[in-house]
Amino acid sequence: MTERPAMAPIIDAHVHLFDHGFLPSAWHDATAWRWATRTFPSRDPEIVRGKIMDGLVDPGGELLRAEMDRVGIDSSVVIGLDWGWALGEQDVPIEDVHEAYRAIQAGDVGGLAGRFFGVVGIDPRRPNALEMTEKLIVDHRFRGYKLYPPCGYHPYDEACQPLLELCQELGVPVIVHSAPVGYPMRTRFAHPHGVNDVQAEHPELVLVLAHAGHGGWEAEAKDMAVRHPGTYLELSNWNHDIDIDADATAHAVLAMRDAVGAHRILFGSDHFGGRRFSGGTNLPRWIDFFRDLPQRAPRLGSSISTEEIDLILGLNAARVYDIPVTGA
Repeated sequence: MTERPAMAPIIDAHVHLFDHGFLPSAWHDATAWRWATRTFPSRDPEIVRGKIMDGLVDPGGELLRAEMDRVGIDSSVVIGLDWGWALGEQDVPIEDVHEAYRAIQAGDVGGLAGRFFGVVGIDPRRPNALEMTEKLIVDHRFRGYKLYPPCGYHPYDEACQPLLELCQELGVPVIVHSAPVGYPMRTRFAHPHGVNDVQAEHPELVLVLAHAGHGGWEAEAKDMAVRHPGTYLELSNWNHDIDIDADATAHAVLAMRDAVGAHRILFGSDHFGGRRFSGGTNLPRWIDFFRDLPQRAPRLGSSISTEEIDLILGLNAARVYDIPVTGA
């Protein structure tokens, strides 16, 4: 029997990191419009637009590292995003975005070597998507590949097939966004049922349902995981619910555990590494929520062990993303 470490790692399986020019102009326009119209009378979207990236940028991951240290996270899985093919190209080419992640993962900048693990995020419709993805995974040890269907495609579309086959051949997971989103994205493509064809056609492929259907498709995401032993539920964005109703969130997590087992649930946050999202997040409460779940569960008519919590908080991500864990 493998000896359990005295303190299992905490691995955030869903983090983003941005610099100026990483996101397309159309996203900035839509975000500024939404933010400006949250009040009445509305503000000037152009004034709002100029402030968006100021709170998001973290070029070398220094703010991310400080936040990880502050809350006790050992490692982060940083998910690449490619919205340029769908919305119009961003100022920084997608190749250079991934080069920035490669440099941080390798320890060339940022001081996060051994704690920062990249996932490729390249739109499968790009002509060189397969070539870039293979190089990043094989040569630079990126830990998986991300599909973002709200850009306007289904995960089973023909354009995705070479990437799915590559990931199955290389033994790395495919992460699929599986939650409702808003304008300017196309939310219908993100429905969890979209992975069913992928499961049928690539049964050995490991799939991670990012957000586990949070926001209306929770049951469908769980159903997709129940029916395919290689599909995992990843809990980013669920952290926002604990400040509304922690017991309801606990019920949901325990129901997932009952359905697929604690060994197929991943802790995540969807944390953005910039100034606006550092130092004031609810990440400490999100971690404490899981640490306290064995005490909360009996009051809710259930139970969960500390060993299961260790799996969710980090050991599962270490296994899925091949992240070294001392003593585990």
